[in-house]
Amino acid sequence: TTVNAFNFPKDTLRTSVLPGYTGSTLNTILLGSIYDSTFGQIEAGFATQLWLSSTSPSISGTPVTDSIIFQLPYAGLYGDSLSTHHLKVYELLNPLRGDSVYYNNTHISALANSQIADLTFVPHVKDSVTIGTVKYLPMLRLRIDNSFGNKILKNASKLTTEIDFRNLIKGLYFTETQKTTKKDGSIITFDLTGTSSTFTIYYHDSTSTASTMSLYVDGSNSQRFNNLNFNNYQLADPLLRAQVVNKDSTKGQQKLFLSGLSASDIKITFPHILNYLQKGKTGFNEAYLVIDAPYKLSNKKPPTQLSLYKMYTDGKAYALEDLTTSTPSAISGAYDTLKMQYRFTVTNYIQNILKTGKQDYYLMLGIANPGKTPAELIIPGTKSGTKRLRLELVYTKPK
Repeated sequence: TTVNAFNFPKDTLRTSVLPGYTGSTLNTILLGSIYDSTFGQIEAGFATQLWLSSTSPSISGTPVTDSIIFQLPYAGLYGDSLSTHHLKVYELLNPLRGDSVYYNNTHISALANSQIADLTFVPHVKDSVTIGTVKYLPMLRLRIDNSFGNKILKNASKLTTEIDFRNLIKGLYFTETQKTTKKDGSIITFDLTGTSSTFTIYYHDSTSTASTMSLYVDGSNSQRFNNLNFNNYQLADPLLRAQVVNKDSTKGQQKLFLSGLSASDIKITFPHILNYLQKGKTGFNEAYLVIDAPYKLSNKKPPTQLSLYKMYTDGKAYALEDLTTSTPSAISGAYDTLKMQYRFTVTNYIQNILKTGKQDYYLMLGIANPGKTPAELIIPGTKSGTKRLRLELVYTKPK
């Protein structure tokens, strides 16, 4: 049967952890800049709250910061592992709220004259780090300007509660310089709330007594979110730009595109499926949506899992009736490395259309955990030969 599909631009993609923290998949954060021939220039920055390890810390005399180290454990890298990163860190101008939702396009404002870090580095995501005699998993050890520590230490009266502290330090904003050379760059995944993620202020008082103060990102309570900039897809593949920017759905016949960082998913409809009622071909035993992935992207692996959900014409999204926790991974969007393919069972979805005789909803295909994975995928369009995006049906004709 005919399949219509094209990249459908959604307004926004939620990237904030709160409200509704659900566990480990939200403990990571993305940072980096990349310029590839598919999606063009992409920058991933993030904002996060900090918490005190203990309130009302004992600070005596006139404290002076000696150094500050923010340890950020690596959790992955997507792109060129040899690319250089240029990172800058600022204080936030406005506080983050745990009861508010933040999106990929939420503007982040930095406090004036608040830059506290400027680092150029190559992430060694597979190299362990030895501190003293202790070996740690791979991490970035980021030096923070001492002025930030002095600001905290000289405001001891504002360290009595977490709320007072976050009125003093609204949060931090991490951003990277845009890449201007094609095939350059990478996106780092940090384990922002892991046990090795620490923010330590080393200081001494007027008697030269050495002390430390610890801050951290609280997994369940610290608001944080990614800001993801695709620069309006101006340097993206022309077929992608035509679909997302110019709303030309016919280009989906040639190629379709997915990114875990993009607010664009693929809209899928079956315009002639109701004709099967007239032909008497309504006894479907099985129906599968098949997504081949024959295109190889340099330095990039295909996403391990896709997602498929049902969208009503009123804009409300719902889980697909075929997909439950017991659905085998082979037919629920997991990547098959041998076939270079994804498959979804959509039997009930198709049968429900035929039973009701109407199609007031459609399918949306995306990458699982959107906003948390930088993986990309190019899919042959609906008229791209035998590897095209397609619906496979197995049915019995009534006697």
